[in-house]
Amino acid sequence: MKDLSPALLIAAAGQGRRMGGDTKKPYLLLAGKPVLAHTLEVFLKLNLFSLVGVIIAPGEKEAFREWVLEPFFAGEERLFQVEGGEERQISVFNGLKSLQDKKVHEDALVCVHDGARPLVDESLILNVYREALITGAAIAGVPLKDTIKEIDSDHMVRKTPQRDLFMAVQTPQCFSFSVLWQAHCQAAEAGFFGSDDSSLVERLGINVKVVPGSYENLKLTTPSDLRIAEEYLSSRRFLK
Repeated sequence: MKDLSPALLIAAAGQGRRMGGDTKKPYLLLAGKPVLAHTLEVFLKLNLFSLVGVIIAPGEKEAFREWVLEPFFAGEERLFQVEGGEERQISVFNGLKSLQDKKVHEDALVCVHDGARPLVDESLILNVYREALITGAAIAGVPLKDTIKEIDSDHMVRKTPQRDLFMAVQTPQCFSFSVLWQAHCQAAEAGFFGSDDSSLVERLGINVKVVPGSYENLKLTTPSDLRIAEEYLSSRRFLK
């Protein structure tokens, strides 16, 4: 029987320049532990993924081991490290190559999640995963809150698109391994860089289903995001 166990890639190789400071974003403390540890904890508790690849920046192997792996996930056999590249897309492609080396089946699902989205919850992960089982390609997204303006190079408004036709896209994003592999291979060959993995899959002419995401599932980009995340975590602890 073929092994269709799903795999997970956590993209945590970004530089996080907008966050400021000397500490890289994955290792910033959030409620007493690194951001990346929060993210991994949610996924590992699900016991859904047989392989969890953590894509880290070159030269950060020891930092990951010291700050995340040993204090929180020592002995976790599902975890393995992948060295990222200069762009997120290259990093994820490196992760896919590692999964291919580990003989992940072409029909198995692969989920990709941003390491800097530590507030993702189990229900959202499962909703995206289950939709991908049906459609082969699913992502999380939320309706836009603000009016959107299309502008020109001089920042003059060209038109105002209909807001309800757009979504703000998040992760996790889940695809069959063969689809995501083909999407990355073709993008690399063409020199195309997309802002997320879904945009590469869309280039293949494959439909991608958007699953309702959560406004709490924010990506930590600036210091103010870190403060908001602290408040969300505090409110969750209070509700428990």
